[in-house]
Amino acid sequence: MPEENIHEIRVREVLDAKWEAYFAPFTLTIEENGTILIGVTHDQAELFGVLLKIRDLGLRLVSVNPVVR
Repeated sequence: MPEENIHEIRVREVLDAKWEAYFAPFTLTIEENGTILIGVTHDQAELFGVLLKIRDLGLRLVSVNPVVR
């Protein structure tokens, strides 16, 4: 059974709420200097899928970190 991991992904751009559906099931936290995406991934392929979306939109990736429970 795949292990669930929570990841926090930061991008430099400020995204608005309309992007929530595109990045679902990740949630977006909008800050004045960027956006934080937090969500569960079940394997590396799922994490890479989110990172590919970020790349395809031309967003500037700041960091990708696991969230320790």
